[in-house]
Amino acid sequence: MAMDREQRRAQILDVATRVFAEKGYHAAKIDDIVVRAGIARGTFYLYFEDKRTIFEEIVAGFMGRLGAVIRPIELLEGTHGQHMVELRANLQRVVATFRAEPAMAKILLSAAVGLDDEFDRRLLTFYDDVTELLGRALEQGEAAGLVRPGHRRIRSLCLMGLLKELLYQLVLRKTEIPSDEIVDAMMDMVADGLFTEVSRNELKA
Repeated sequence: MAMDREQRRAQILDVATRVFAEKGYHAAKIDDIVVRAGIARGTFYLYFEDKRTIFEEIVAGFMGRLGAVIRPIELLEGTHGQHMVELRANLQRVVATFRAEPAMAKILLSAAVGLDDEFDRRLLTFYDDVTELLGRALEQGEAAGLVRPGHRRIRSLCLMGLLKELLYQLVLRKTEIPSDEIVDAMMDMVADGLFTEVSRNELKA
């Protein structure tokens, strides 16, 4: 049975996602996509202007899905215990989204970087939005006495770096660690840090 227009478009996007993940943006060719999709080259151009257009749509779609699972955490009076539940839920949804779409994870965390200045700016804007969300959470936590005072921008960037590299390695290595254990380990490291009180006192000496 012939595909309708939306089904065909979705099929081309799915195939292109796998091609970009395997080959990277620059090495991937439109011919790679059309051969694997089993379509004529002309059919590709009925849906997408060029390789750059389909790549941008793939990345934008995933960034939209990822952004949708990250929900603001509200620190209301009398709900201090709840904010940790909400933070953990956010992390679980982010990890689940990346693990559910490993090809997209590889594209967003590696292949999408360095495409050109304009695209890099768009990607940085997305990461800046997430970093700002982390910064606001730290600020709220400080105000509520739940987070030690510190340089919020640097802390936010460190948290972003930790999350990005962890997700990339999990996807790249096809790690089978349960998502709950991954989130628990992240929460434990961020909440308690790596140094004991003895170590922290020595650093201050």
